[in-house]
Amino acid sequence: MSKYRYTRPVLLEMAVAVEESASDFYTTLAERFSRHQEVFRQLANDEKGHAKRYTQLLSREEMYSTEEERMQADHNIQALESEGVFSNLRKGAERGRDVPDVKSALDAAVRLEKDTLLYYHALSMGLGKDDRQEIYKIIRVEHAHLYKVQNLTI
Repeated sequence: MSKYRYTRPVLLEMAVAVEESASDFYTTLAERFSRHQEVFRQLANDEKGHAKRYTQLLSREEMYSTEEERMQADHNIQALESEGVFSNLRKGAERGRDVPDVKSALDAAVRLEKDTLLYYHALSMGLGKDDRQEIYKIIRVEHAHLYKVQNLTI
């Protein structure tokens, strides 16, 4: 049994769930707020692509970073989980339905992207070099998502 709470498969499965939920979130926003429908649909499609990429990573051989990095990653992810970050990230469609207006939707989108970035940085720390490079590519796109939703006008 692993001394780590979060093994590589668990971490990547969590990432798939986060991305699927984010896709549901943006799809719901696209259906509700026609003014930004095109942007929300594109974000939803990007998130679907990320879920697919994380699924592909699951099929690769397990590689890890150093013992110290794995311990730190495990600790950071436990902290994020205890703060409710993952439960929020898994409520995509529900969060999309619950926002009362477009301003709240954009605020929720910013929070989603920031929480996703926190998770992916912690995730990347616990995995090996090849996995890490793939996650960094996704992180760059998530940063672009953050900038995109921050710059949408009400």
